[in-house]
Amino acid sequence: MKLVSFIYLIFFSTQVLASTPQVRTNAFIVKIFDERVAVTSPIKEEKEVSVIIENKTLVKVVGKVETESGQILGYISLPPKKFQTLSLAQRGKEKVYFIPMSPASQRVILKFNNKAYEIPPKEQN
Repeated sequence: MKLVSFIYLIFFSTQVLASTPQVRTNAFIVKIFDERVAVTSPIKEEKEVSVIIENKTLVKVVGKVETESGQILGYISLPPKKFQTLSLAQRGKEKVYFIPMSPASQRVILKFNNKAYEIPPKEQN
């Protein structure tokens, strides 16, 4: 009886895990929090992609999106609890970064991998 119960438990737990939804997006979603930055990346790399930047803090956020060669793709100035969208059509094949300027923080790489990832706060020395 214990074996049958164990088999049912394994079967149903794998069904629950398999039905857990994954985030599917065709744009980068960058959420700026007080102590971290969370990024959700697109499913696959496309020629034209957008980045949606959300300010989840209580202060104004100023930043820019640029390629690794320094080409600026756009600036943002977000009041608290607002969002803004930028197109990354001119990026070519270069890596793209979101760089918070005020409040200053480390740059955030926007990488295609269909996973959510976080950038922790920069450590102070």
